[in-house]
Amino acid sequence: MFTGVMKTISLAWLLETLILGAFWQSAKSQSDGDFRLNVSIPGSNLKKLEVFFVEKWGPVCANNWQLRESMVLCNQLGFQFVGSWGPDAEDQGVQGNLGYVNCQGDESSILDCSHMKRTNTSGPYCLVSGVVAMTCVETRGQGAQVSFVDGDASTEGRVEVRFQNGDTTFVYSICDEGWDLADADIACTTEEPPNGPALEAVGGSYFGEHPSASGSNEQFDGYLASGLQCDASATYENLIGCPNSGWFPKNCNKNAGVKCQRKPDALPMNITLIDGTSNYEGFVKVTLSDTASGSICSQKVLTLREGDVVCRSLGYGYALSVSEGKSSLQPVVFDLHCDGNEQSLTECVFNAGGNCDRGNTLEAKVTCSGPLEANKYPVELTDQLGARDKKGLLRVFRDGRWGTVCKTGWTKEDAQVVCRQLGYSSVVSYVSEDESGSGPIYLSNVDCDGTEQSLDQCQHDGLGVHEGCSHMMDVYVECGSAMMVCNAILIAALASLAKFLSSQ
Repeated sequence: MFTGVMKTISLAWLLETLILGAFWQSAKSQSDGDFRLNVSIPGSNLKKLEVFFVEKWGPVCANNWQLRESMVLCNQLGFQFVGSWGPDAEDQGVQGNLGYVNCQGDESSILDCSHMKRTNTSGPYCLVSGVVAMTCVETRGQGAQVSFVDGDASTEGRVEVRFQNGDTTFVYSICDEGWDLADADIACTTEEPPNGPALEAVGGSYFGEHPSASGSNEQFDGYLASGLQCDASATYENLIGCPNSGWFPKNCNKNAGVKCQRKPDALPMNITLIDGTSNYEGFVKVTLSDTASGSICSQKVLTLREGDVVCRSLGYGYALSVSEGKSSLQPVVFDLHCDGNEQSLTECVFNAGGNCDRGNTLEAKVTCSGPLEANKYPVELTDQLGARDKKGLLRVFRDGRWGTVCKTGWTKEDAQVVCRQLGYSSVVSYVSEDESGSGPIYLSNVDCDGTEQSLDQCQHDGLGVHEGCSHMMDVYVECGSAMMVCNAILIAALASLAKFLSSQ
């Protein structure tokens, strides 16, 4: 009996020794600053983030914890990307092992970021914020929403990346460092819905900067990545899945943009202008196949956007006017709609069949400017519907398309030149806080003395140079009445005389 008792005591002692040994071995294997995603949140895929300090695991307070901090943590733990993140508000008021973490996003460890950590005597308290809960994933770009902003159509624009966190959307630009056609091609073909391949990769904040004032539920947080290295033979979740040279670059100040092909109709299309008084005007004749050719039905009233595409595809500059009439042809294209930046009508939306029952079957007629001289900038003022008027958004035609002018440095003298170029005698207004356009921003810091005959004679920062400009800063001009030819000559002479007298 005594022997049996001794065996029982020995087994109990051995078991206790093994358990305690495992516990102490586990404790010894931890060191201050180790992190883990440990406790699952009920009803969520999130796990609480814990850090080891002062010989025990404890939570991380969620104050200021956002995507940058999450990215550093996931990379530190060996993951490729952030799955999701958010506070666990149920743990408000608990004492944390770490809090007030503030990362730039390029650190190799959370402890390289500014922070407050627990000591033997004190530590941060997770008050209103609660504690950090998050997930990490192996797939780059998961949860990222890539879109194109401030282009003339959905197929182009500044590349922006959005992450949703609760009620807040975090918005990022892509740095144009190393941005090339392979990167733009992935951006175009992986956007939802996908576009055709990239026509052009543009940098230098071609489509302007993200406005400094975001929406109430939208927060702009700078640049997400630079030096993207997309491989055309690889498969990516989206653009953010491509390798890059660094997250959250600090020294970038120009964003990347794209121009994508719209997925064109398989139906080929050739166009010519017929029955006009010159090569640059006439009814639009469309050839869809060897046997099908005819006109464009104007049942859906065409605009200068469609006219611009016709002129561009023919190499005839831009559309001066779009009208309708009765030609010798029969309509073969119906319900035509273009955004205005397409390279050909094939990329526009249309039907190759239908009934043209508006009035007496009227068809589209276009007058083009003809080929433009080098270094000449035609200008226009357009209303919100794109119609030309003596007041509206100022747009400049360059490189085959219209773009806007930034109001940085814009003065009444600059507006006087615009109105003179358009044939108006005076300036009514040259500042508006409500007008914003789309597409490229061509000019900023325009400097006219008021005597010039056209805007291309004025000084500016350079074509496409517009430091810090967004489309919220586009120029609006309202001109006075149209001037007679003699008045135009007199005004120009008086302006030159004033300039001469002021220099004496």
